[in-house]
Amino acid sequence: MKLEALIAAAAWVSSAAAITGPAIPGGGATRPEGKPAKMENWKWSDPFSGSRIRKLEAACEAERTFKASEYLLDDLSESPPLGLKPFFDALKKVFANREYPGSWDGIDPHGYDRNLLKMEYVDVPIKVREWIEEQERSDGPGKGLFAVYEKPVSDDDVVRNTVRIPATPIFAALRPLDKKKVVIFAPGALYETLPLWVAEGSDCADAFQDAVKYTAKPADGSVVAYPTKKTKADRKAGKRDMEFTIKAQLLKAKQEEAAAASEDSAGAAAGNKDEL
Repeated sequence: MKLEALIAAAAWVSSAAAITGPAIPGGGATRPEGKPAKMENWKWSDPFSGSRIRKLEAACEAERTFKASEYLLDDLSESPPLGLKPFFDALKKVFANREYPGSWDGIDPHGYDRNLLKMEYVDVPIKVREWIEEQERSDGPGKGLFAVYEKPVSDDDVVRNTVRIPATPIFAALRPLDKKKVVIFAPGALYETLPLWVAEGSDCADAFQDAVKYTAKPADGSVVAYPTKKTKADRKAGKRDMEFTIKAQLLKAKQEEAAAASEDSAGAAAGNKDEL
């Protein structure tokens, strides 16, 4: 189901119910719970816990932790800082043409349990910002995964549209304007760009920026990445802040595996020579 349909349903949620809980569509007595399920065609399993990586090691590694605010669809009609009310209509426009990208680990919580993250745009690494902007500019496959907005002037302000993306890449001199923006996205949107989040300042920045190297299946010379840690917003305490940590590695075959492969290759060559 497209997220836009659920955002429309969330219009039933009343901000006046912040203490007793959200109003239930149709006047029901209980909040409808979603049924979490693994998303179809999800390819990003944790590469650091699988068997493929046992014969490999990191040629270099990087890890970074990011701060975000985490919301459920219940919060779409709530005023900030507990909700996303200023972005309600604008979010419908973005998500109308995309399926929900998923929560963490390729899980779709379904219904009101679907979550969204909001970050200060300036806190998003520059390479990720450039990727987001290029996808929007070129109508690429990542268009609509990340919604970038100007910050509302007040809690009562209404944000109508995403920011306008220039036809050409943004000059570095204009990047200070990013402080006036926020980006909203589902956790599942992160997986297409994970190495970019940790590339800057790492010893393998070039490899992490090479989309061809990034893969879901660990192999010699490939790049793998995953959100290895994440916290949850303490909703009972009226908080929405959380953190997530992304880890990426450029892989190489372990020395003993490489030596064994070399011996096998040499043996095969010798066998072919004897046959001749």
